[in-house]
Amino acid sequence: MKYELENVNDVIKKVKMELEPEEVEKEVKAICREIGRRAKVPGFRPGKAPASVIKKYYEEDIKDTLLRTLIPQKLAEVLEKEGLNLISDPGVESYNADLKENRVNVVLILEVKPEIEINPEDYKGIKVKRTKRNVGDEDVQKVIEGLRNQSATWKEVDREAKEGDLVELEYETQVEGEEESHKGEVSVVLGQEQLWPEVEKEVLGKKAGEEGEVEFEAPDEEKYGEAKGKKVKVKFKVKSVKEKELPEVNDEFAKRFGFENLEDMKKKILEDLETAEKVREQEEVEDQIIEELLKKVNIPVPPSMLDLEIRAQAQNQLNRLAQIGVDVSQVSPEGIVEMVRPTAEKTVKVKLLLERIAELEGIEVTDEDVESEIQKLADSAFGGDYVKARQSLEEKGLLSMIRQDILRQKALDRLIELAEVEEVEAEEENKEEKEG
Repeated sequence: MKYELENVNDVIKKVKMELEPEEVEKEVKAICREIGRRAKVPGFRPGKAPASVIKKYYEEDIKDTLLRTLIPQKLAEVLEKEGLNLISDPGVESYNADLKENRVNVVLILEVKPEIEINPEDYKGIKVKRTKRNVGDEDVQKVIEGLRNQSATWKEVDREAKEGDLVELEYETQVEGEEESHKGEVSVVLGQEQLWPEVEKEVLGKKAGEEGEVEFEAPDEEKYGEAKGKKVKVKFKVKSVKEKELPEVNDEFAKRFGFENLEDMKKKILEDLETAEKVREQEEVEDQIIEELLKKVNIPVPPSMLDLEIRAQAQNQLNRLAQIGVDVSQVSPEGIVEMVRPTAEKTVKVKLLLERIAELEGIEVTDEDVESEIQKLADSAFGGDYVKARQSLEEKGLLSMIRQDILRQKALDRLIELAEVEEVEAEEENKEEKEG
């Protein structure tokens, strides 16, 4: 076989292949035999039609089969010889097959994994800081206060409204230049910027049944919506004032959240906070190392990888918006794509970088590594059932992705081992930032 390889760019190659007549003839004969076993050719019993007749009646089928069988085999030889790794299916620019002369010429467009030029000295000894933050009773209390607020009830009171109260309002808003006013009802918590500040100032101090009115020129700020920069008149009536009642923190309160008692609650919250702090420290160091390497190393981004990452991140964004009540059918797909594009591009670069580090450091993923990761998934989502977790991954074709994720994490762990990590107390870090 003869071939020519052309570099279109760092990730796109064009390969022209001319196959040897002998190998084409051999493959065509094998294809004809296979077709002959099931083909119905006029004048011949099944399996008895000669190859010349089969080629006449099934020429296009033979050419298609060559493209699906022999061409991939020959391409694999080129890829191995040139040290190239495909990251998407090849595209066919041109394909000609002459069955009489047993000649095949094909031009393929290849998207390949880019060659990343990086030396060990580029990633060894990177200087980073790990911020140490001590987790204690105060942090536990903050979590408990958050849970108290989640469990709070609202009790109607006969007094003036103050910050933190839940007030129900009837309102009528007239905006300059608009013929009709806007009327409605709303419930807001005072002091949480849920009302325009000019209106909230008038609501504070009012009791249920009292009315108020305020006129002002809305600042040119987004929170005023279509009223920004215009004169506004708001009339309102306070329908009710309610104050928050927080539950008492005791054993019964703890049991609501699945703890045995209050002591057990505090202990497990502290353990969770300590675990979260370790994760934060790890991610802090990882981010610094990655940022430093991205400054040093040029990493071309393959279009197909970027497209897949954009699709995944865009879908995640839409899911998050849907969860908070946004009508995603009104969201511009183009806007979401452009929003996630920079992050998606960085993600692809990081994946390729870590795979290159793994290659340079001789890092491999064992079957035990994969089994351990599947078990973690089983424990978190399948009630500890390893078989169900693995079956789910196999059905979705995600096992190879799991293996790649493990490889990249191992590479990242290796980079941390090779880095020069300085531990800094949180207070010291804040001081340095202020001085800087």
